[in-house]
Amino acid sequence: MENTFTAKQIAAAVGVNDRTIRTRANKDNWASVLKPGRGGQIPHYVFVSLPSDIREALSNMESESGATVKGASAGRFATNTQAIDREVALKTKQESLAEFAGINGKQRDRALAKFSIINGAKNYQRNTSTTKIIAFTQFCDLYNKQDPDVAQYQSEFNKTISLASIIRWEKALNKNGITALAGNYGKTKGNGIIDSTPELKEYCIALIHEYPHIKGERLADMLEAEFSEKYTIPAPSTCRAWLSSWKEQNQALYMSMFDPSAWQNKRMVAFGNMSIDVTRINQLWEFDSTPADVMLKDGRYSIVGVIDVFTRRVKLVLKPTSNAEGIALLIRHAILDWGLPEVARTDNGSDYLSHHISTVWNSLDIHNDITNPYSGWEKPFIERFFRTFSHGIAELIQGYIGHNVVDRERISSRLTFAEKLVERKEKGAERVGIDVSLTAAEFEAKMNQWVDGHYHNCTHSGIKCTPFEQYTRHKQSIRRVSSERVLDVLLSPVPGNGFRTVTKSNGISIEGGSYIHAELGAYIGDRVFCRWNPQDVGKIFVFHALHGHFICEAVNPEIAGQDITMAHAMEAKKIQRAQLTEQRRHFKSLAKKHDVSDAAQTYLDYRTNQNSALEAFPKASTTVETSATKGAESAIDNQVESGYSQERLSEFEQRRKQLQAIHDLENSSSEPVFNNDHHKARYLTERQLQAPLSVNEAAWLTQYRRDHTAAARLLDQLINPAAQTK
Repeated sequence: MENTFTAKQIAAAVGVNDRTIRTRANKDNWASVLKPGRGGQIPHYVFVSLPSDIREALSNMESESGATVKGASAGRFATNTQAIDREVALKTKQESLAEFAGINGKQRDRALAKFSIINGAKNYQRNTSTTKIIAFTQFCDLYNKQDPDVAQYQSEFNKTISLASIIRWEKALNKNGITALAGNYGKTKGNGIIDSTPELKEYCIALIHEYPHIKGERLADMLEAEFSEKYTIPAPSTCRAWLSSWKEQNQALYMSMFDPSAWQNKRMVAFGNMSIDVTRINQLWEFDSTPADVMLKDGRYSIVGVIDVFTRRVKLVLKPTSNAEGIALLIRHAILDWGLPEVARTDNGSDYLSHHISTVWNSLDIHNDITNPYSGWEKPFIERFFRTFSHGIAELIQGYIGHNVVDRERISSRLTFAEKLVERKEKGAERVGIDVSLTAAEFEAKMNQWVDGHYHNCTHSGIKCTPFEQYTRHKQSIRRVSSERVLDVLLSPVPGNGFRTVTKSNGISIEGGSYIHAELGAYIGDRVFCRWNPQDVGKIFVFHALHGHFICEAVNPEIAGQDITMAHAMEAKKIQRAQLTEQRRHFKSLAKKHDVSDAAQTYLDYRTNQNSALEAFPKASTTVETSATKGAESAIDNQVESGYSQERLSEFEQRRKQLQAIHDLENSSSEPVFNNDHHKARYLTERQLQAPLSVNEAAWLTQYRRDHTAAARLLDQLINPAAQTK
């Protein structure tokens, strides 16, 4: 007995044409192997996988073409047929049961309803002890009459049934398992004009990418304009159905492309616990800046926040916009109150990557973990806190304008027409949701009160206790900075990049106010760097501009409510004199230690000795003869002895050279050639000590000293060092 048969051989055994066999084989997916034959590769169908009726026909086929099962082989084959059928049926039912687990909805309910009816008919046959046909026929009559005896088998999917239906369902169940009872609903899905034409489908997807809100009518128009001469164009209703089907099948993709925030909140994987590896206080801080849903009297404000992931403690700062100033102030407050973190997780915004904040991370040995762009889920704890905040205190206070556009529209609808009209007069301003009656200071006070009094004392679902309890019950040593001055780099500089010159009359002038301190007496005329005191606008922290060391905390007497007394002035003078005395003593000791009165000549002698051994190699030369040189040689040869002695001639030559030098000096330019502006400035500075400069020279030198203040001070020290020590 052969193991495989062609469609032609099977057709001869069954009594149909081979096209019918091929059609059935393709529909039922008969297992086959390709073997070479006339006309190319011909499919040969595996015997054991063929349906039972085909196998039976092949076993009974007479052997005219050599494909007949003969004698004892046919007997043995017939003996094994039933066993093979049982094995194939069992395998098919197992596969069907596994497939049935993935079926849901109406298809599953429809299959279970048919299965229940089949079991009901079989039970009725056993109870009546009649033949199958009679029992099934009586069961159908009772079912169609909705008899109470068979009410448990009634189904909304089968209002009436017939004997043929039950026989067909039972045969399908025995042959292909329970999945066969679900029917072929939806089997043609994906075989429409668009899905079956790859080019049309790709074009439609490209349109969805470019125009996500495209409608079915517009899609049909675009397809007609592009492919009317190449393909059959689907109707607008077909395009609408295809759009709905595509969006339903690709919900996650569609949402991630056109509403990433919604995709992140609803569909992005969030398995596990992001804080499972955080086991210590201050092990990980998360920073973020979020516009708060509040509109204050002085504008809309942003909240900059930080959370200690282990304890869930939070600290907030309110600023008009999220910038490096607000972030730096928040970092300073958090480090002073909580201690130093091990890791500070921030986004990649320029505010968090600014130079002075990066300097703090590096100087304090804090690792800055920078998240990827537009990846808020990498900072889940501070993101979650802001949602808690927006649904907590924010919506309870006057000034709340809603969590989203819908909320804002609902709140805005409560405004009177006059109020709306006033708001719309300000061009470009966003409509507020409610009349605002809070200042920034008032809201910040309420905000901090809510955090300290409420949030820190509410049980957190992630840590199963309150942030306060998590902090107090954990025994751990906290790392802290040795001095508050270490964090001064985080303070905001005063306007004008922070630099000021200390004057003898006003101290440090900032925006029309004078800031003074006795220690500033030692720095009159020097450049200093000033930073605001975040707790008191009447005070500034003063640092040396060049060396960077802390000098003092200067005070504005007018803001602080103090008066400048003579005691302040006398103290400043005392400090100034003490510093000058110390500096003069140091200068004198250096002058005694090192004699530099003839430093210039010493340097020239050093260079002469250093280069005295250098001598250039002689160059090859040639003698040039012209008519002029020949005439000169002839005149020398024919020179007549004069009446003057050699000594007298030498005097004449010497006098002639002196007169020539005077003439050359009078005709030459009086101003030397300078290598650069600094060379010229030094020359003019030295000259003005001897005689007044011209108007142009004085103007040039004044402009140079104004543009190069540091070089000007250096010139003064070099040209007239005595004046600097007075």
